[in-house]
Amino acid sequence: MKLLENVPLFKQLEIINRLAFFKEFTLAERQVLLESFGHLYLVQQERHAFKRFEKDNRLYIVLSGEFLIFKQDAAHDLGKVGPGEFLGEGAFITNRERSTSAQALKDSIILAITPDALTRLPNVIREKIKDKLIEGMSHRIAKLNAFIEGQET
Repeated sequence: MKLLENVPLFKQLEIINRLAFFKEFTLAERQVLLESFGHLYLVQQERHAFKRFEKDNRLYIVLSGEFLIFKQDAAHDLGKVGPGEFLGEGAFITNRERSTSAQALKDSIILAITPDALTRLPNVIREKIKDKLIEGMSHRIAKLNAFIEGQET
């Protein structure tokens, strides 16, 4: 992963303005979010955002590109995550080692959020991020339930 240090704020805003994850955020809240974190990373194709068992508790929001999520190897994937979706929420919430790996399927840009940075954000922004995490996780649970139900028939 390569830290992208010289991306102008207006360009960062242009990227996140297109994503459903941020649709409930005002322009001012988006700006505070980007200025507070300021951690955009480029993950080149076939490189990892993180690997299973790593001690990295950052949450990543995919701004562009796509990631394959897997436990053992890429041939046995658990799913794909694209723009406006997030990855790494398990370690972010539990502060435990990674339970999966995330490999870029193409050059991708991600926004990294640390638990500490989240606590320093204004309440309204923090709550919107939490709401998006809950919404996304509930969607993943519904997909998993549908998959399990399909296996049982």
